[in-house]
Amino acid sequence: MVVSINTIETITVIGGGQMGRGIAAVAALTGYETYVNDVDQSQLENAEERIEWSYEKSVENGSTTEAEIEEALDRLTFTTDLEEAASDTDFVTEAAVEQQAIKEDIFRDLDEVTPEEAILSTNTSGLNITRLAEVTDRPSQVVGTHWFNPPMLMDLVEVIMTEHTPESVGDTAEALIESFDKTPIRCKVDIPSFIVNRLMRPYGEGAAWMVYRGEHTIEEIDSAMKFKERFPMGPFELADFTGGIQLRVEGEQDHLEDDRPMSYDTEVCPILHQLYDKGRYGRKANAGYYEYDERDEPQISVDAGQGFDTQLVWAPIVNEAAKMVQNDVATVDDIDTGARLGGNWPVGPLEKADEVGLDVIVEKLTEVASRHEDTNKLAETLPCDLLVEKAKAGETFY
Repeated sequence: MVVSINTIETITVIGGGQMGRGIAAVAALTGYETYVNDVDQSQLENAEERIEWSYEKSVENGSTTEAEIEEALDRLTFTTDLEEAASDTDFVTEAAVEQQAIKEDIFRDLDEVTPEEAILSTNTSGLNITRLAEVTDRPSQVVGTHWFNPPMLMDLVEVIMTEHTPESVGDTAEALIESFDKTPIRCKVDIPSFIVNRLMRPYGEGAAWMVYRGEHTIEEIDSAMKFKERFPMGPFELADFTGGIQLRVEGEQDHLEDDRPMSYDTEVCPILHQLYDKGRYGRKANAGYYEYDERDEPQISVDAGQGFDTQLVWAPIVNEAAKMVQNDVATVDDIDTGARLGGNWPVGPLEKADEVGLDVIVEKLTEVASRHEDTNKLAETLPCDLLVEKAKAGETFY
């Protein structure tokens, strides 16, 4: 019998890095006996120190009390012994390095040492969860739980199903997330990048192609999206901040070889390759789309994007969101909730589409697609069937 939310008492987190320790801190603070496992003792020691630091910060801002922190710390155990960490657990969250082969090895080990009723989850931000499930003898008890950084502060967690995951397991994972006082959204199909990161891709890529073709400048687009549309960062500033240039280029082949539904089959914009070849990976390299040196943020003029049509950026994002609805990957509400809570966007893409009109979105997509006749992005940028049908019928998403 698989555990239910009413029987979960012990949580195990695999990986003592930034995400793992954050998830463990949340679990312990909300009343669960929590084990943190890592092969590196120094990583565990650092995790313990960082959790204590984050707890003290939560006392300072008034969200917790000293008594609650003491109780949470008593519920935490740090160990390099996987059997100690997982032999009596109810729910495991793997938060190790983001490499498919390493995660598969971990899931094989977890399958051997955890109780047969335990649920195994992964915090991957986009790797193949179906393959992780299939290396175990319990594929129906494997689910994705993609947290956002930092877990103590970010409200959203994506729950990702595979073809093997029954609704009951997804429901238990969501109930657990809710018990952490977080908001779950359901990705009903194991697609690359899931919901929020999948929306982020056209946000950055569409803008990159416009710059590559010489149609608009980096500052023009970033200024418009940041100051006119009220995004936390423009697409280029965001790519520099997250290391998106390096991740996108190095992950290109992985995407091409991914056999999951809605897998990517398009090329990376050449401007990303140009930056990558120069070692301009973003802020951590002191250069990406922008030069940084000793500055933490690029200097973006408020007025630079006043004449830019922001619907050229919004339209491909809306199209990607509509494709997820069309393919029953996620609900309209979950997609928009994910964008607001996971990306800190001012509005969800489908709500935005209703606001400007689906006919306008289809018109802008057709305009964007016409510029990709010489690339294999043409099919991706054309408006999906659901958008076209709703636009013709004068319908909305809400």
